[in-house]
Amino acid sequence: MFNNRSFTFLFLSRFFSVFADAMLFVLLLTQLNSLNVGSLGLSIFYVSSTLPALFFSLPAGAFVEKRTLQTVMVVTNVFRVLLIIVLFVTQFFVLSPIILYVFIFILVTNNLFYIPANSALLPKIVNEEKIATANSYIQITMMLAKLGSYGVVGYLINQNVNKLLVLCAISVLYLTSALFIMFIKPYYRKQNQDTIKNQRIMIDIKAGIEYIRSNPAYYRLFMVFGLSWVVGSSIDIFLLSYLTNILNKGPEDLYIITTFSLIGITIGSMLAPHIYKIIEKKYVIFTTTFSFSIIIFMFALKFPLPVLLIGLCIGGITQGIFLITINTFLQTNISKGYLARVYSFYTLIYTGSSLPGYLLIGFVIDYMGVIMTGIIISSYLIVVSLITLIILPKANTTQEQYEEVRV
Repeated sequence: MFNNRSFTFLFLSRFFSVFADAMLFVLLLTQLNSLNVGSLGLSIFYVSSTLPALFFSLPAGAFVEKRTLQTVMVVTNVFRVLLIIVLFVTQFFVLSPIILYVFIFILVTNNLFYIPANSALLPKIVNEEKIATANSYIQITMMLAKLGSYGVVGYLINQNVNKLLVLCAISVLYLTSALFIMFIKPYYRKQNQDTIKNQRIMIDIKAGIEYIRSNPAYYRLFMVFGLSWVVGSSIDIFLLSYLTNILNKGPEDLYIITTFSLIGITIGSMLAPHIYKIIEKKYVIFTTTFSFSIIIFMFALKFPLPVLLIGLCIGGITQGIFLITINTFLQTNISKGYLARVYSFYTLIYTGSSLPGYLLIGFVIDYMGVIMTGIIISSYLIVVSLITLIILPKANTTQEQYEEVRV
C-alpha cells in the first residue's frame, strides 16, 4: 500500500489529524475537570460533541460535493488551528465551561466536513481491489493514534507542561496533516462545477437521501446499522456502570475494558480485507450484532472478569471487521457523485445515534439497574440481528437485480 504515494500522504494526514483530535479532547476534559463542573458538566460536554452530527452532517456532505476534496481537508485543518488560537486568547479574559462547550461544538462541526472529504478521496487514489486493505490500515492507525495520544497528553499534563505548549504541539500536528494533503495530486472535485453551480444545498441533500432510498441494499443497510448502533455507540455507559456498581472499581479502571476492546478492533481490522472478499456482507453485520448480544448477556450473568474481557476482545474483532466492511462497501458501490453525501448520512448515524443511546441507556440503568439493563440490551441486539437476516438483501444486489428477485 505504501508504494502508493498518494495513499501514504492520506494515511499520514489522517494519523496526525486523529492524534491531534484525541490530544485536544483529553486536554479539554482536563480543563473542564479543573473547573469542577461535575458529572452534569461532563455530560453537557459529550452532548455538545454529538449535536453537530445531528444538525450539520447532511449539509456538510452536500457542501463537500461542490468543492475540491483536498482543499476541504486543508481548510478544515487550518480552521482547527485558528480555533485553538481563539480558545487560548479567550481564556485570558474569562475561564468558563460555556466557552469549552461552544469550542467543542464548533470543532466537531468543522470535522464533519473533513470526514466525508477524506472518505470520498480514498477510492480516488486507491484501486478498487485494494480499498478494503486501505481502510484496514487507516482503521488500525486511528486506534493506535488514539491510544498513543492519550498517553502523550496524560504524560504532559502529569509533568505540569504549560497548556500553551500542548496547544502549540496540537496546532503543529494539524498543520502537518494539512501539509501532507497538499502533496496528493491531482486535486479532485466531486462534480463538474458548471452542472452544480446553481443548485442549492437543500436540493443536494434531498437528492442524496433519495439516492439511498432508491436502492434497498443501501437504505436497509443504514436501517439495521442505525438500530444496532443506537446501543453499540453508547454501550460504554453500561460497561462503566457495571465496572463501578458490580465490580466495585473506579472509573479510572475503565482502561481494563477498553484496552481489550481496542485490541480486538485492531485484530479485526487486520483480518477484514481477507474476510471482505469471501463473506456476504449481511452476515458480517449479523455476526457483530449477535456476538455483542451474547457478550452483554454474559455481563448480566456475572461471568468471571477474565472471561468477560476475552468476550470483549472477540466482540472487538467482529466490530473491526464490521467497520472496515461497511466503509469498503460504501466506497466501492456508491456512485462517486453521491459518495460524500452518503458518507455524511453514515456520519449522522455513526455519531448522532450515540446521543439518544446515552440518554436511553442511562435512564434504564437508573430505573431498572445494571443487570436488568444488560438483559434488555442483549435481547434488543438479538432482535436486531434477526431483523438483519430477514430484511437485508445481499450487499452486491443492484436495484435491478433486487426487483427481479422480489418478483
